[in-house]
Amino acid sequence: MISYFTTCLLAASALLLPLAAQAQVHVLFVGNSFTHGKIDSVRLYNAANVTDENYGQTGARAESGYTGPWGGIPGIFKKMTDQAGLSYDVHIESISGQPLETHYNNALSVIKQPTWDKVVLQDQSTYPIPPKRNGNRASFYSNATKLEQAVHQANAQAQVYLYETWGRADLTYPNNQVYSGLPIDTMAQDLHNSYYAQYAANGRYAGVAPAGDAWIQAISSGVAMRNPYTPDKSKLNLWWTGDNYHPSKWGSYLNACVLFYTLTGIDPRTLGSAEQAAADLAIRPSAAVALQRVAYQQLSPSPLPVQLVDFTVHATSASAVALSWLTASELNSASFVAERSVDGVSFVALGHLASAGSSATPHRYTYIDAGVPAGACYYRLRLVDQDGSATYSPVRTVPPRASQLLLYPNPAPGGATRLAGAFPGTVVRVLDSLGRVVLTTTADPTGTAALASLRRGLYEVRAGSSTVRLSVE
Repeated sequence: MISYFTTCLLAASALLLPLAAQAQVHVLFVGNSFTHGKIDSVRLYNAANVTDENYGQTGARAESGYTGPWGGIPGIFKKMTDQAGLSYDVHIESISGQPLETHYNNALSVIKQPTWDKVVLQDQSTYPIPPKRNGNRASFYSNATKLEQAVHQANAQAQVYLYETWGRADLTYPNNQVYSGLPIDTMAQDLHNSYYAQYAANGRYAGVAPAGDAWIQAISSGVAMRNPYTPDKSKLNLWWTGDNYHPSKWGSYLNACVLFYTLTGIDPRTLGSAEQAAADLAIRPSAAVALQRVAYQQLSPSPLPVQLVDFTVHATSASAVALSWLTASELNSASFVAERSVDGVSFVALGHLASAGSSATPHRYTYIDAGVPAGACYYRLRLVDQDGSATYSPVRTVPPRASQLLLYPNPAPGGATRLAGAFPGTVVRVLDSLGRVVLTTTADPTGTAALASLRRGLYEVRAGSSTVRLSVE
């Protein structure tokens, strides 16, 4: 009897082994340092359990001077799948600083394999932004499509995902950058538009992992700081302080939570405060839980209390701005709070408008800010639910009007004055009576610029398309 039972058990085990192998999910992450990470603790994380396809490669697939093999954000993802009881075989094909075009031209032998059940594509951080901001959307659209086609030629059942990246603080907050003077939401929205346009136009992607949207969600909900150049120590910094564009350990963890939910469909909140990758990265349990919650909120299919369809702002006079927004539906909504900022970071409440409460029909709302200060202004809406919780709209910007340019003092004794009311990041030029440029500077994040060392005479001060006259005594 014992011998017969043992024989049957061994036979059953032999039958189960192939089934277990078939259940394993093979996933490949394709990207650059926004995938493999910059800091050692992320880049090398869990590398023993991730296959680095480019480790030891030379030429176009060489891993630069960074120590490998790499685990990176896929390594964090792998740790999460293990804790969730999933069998994921995780591979990374990542080349620092390179766009999808480089992967298509040099790593197609890796990407075009029938092995892959899931493939994640991440492009270079500026390629999906508009050409007017030095982006290369044409390359992003073209090469993402070619890689999707290559994957599906090898395995028609494979799932291909786009990994949406985030707004770069280094291109937003310093002067003379492509997003200078604009809120971080602007670059994030540009990236969102491109990734989702590609997703919609192609029709063969399994989905988008909206990491960049989750960063804005974390900022808007108060989990993460908005501007790492003026850090708020009470909040998490999603950017690495070394360059303010690569993800920090917190940013990397949030990205992994978004990817985990997108690829597995499992609520990242189930990982909980004792999640091992967070502990390994020295992320405190409360921060891990907060980031898991942000990822869930970003991807949760539950209906929003307020479905905001449209939000616009525009100047109606030199001192007034109209805010207008449209909701498609509202559920247990209490009110809207209009908020204004002069630096895109610190917002103050202007006024409250009662909402429709619960309604399945569209409603249009308008609020007039009648006391607009000089310079650029930033506006957002706080959408307050009946239980007191709140979410935020995207930030909208109103540039300074020409009539708002102000020099003080003017006339300027001693050759020094200050310009106010310029758009942040705008180049400011001072021209003498002969039309020669004698001074060039840039408006700071508050829209002001110091003008000094000017000789006696009459000048024109130009900021963008606006001009004001200056007399130096």
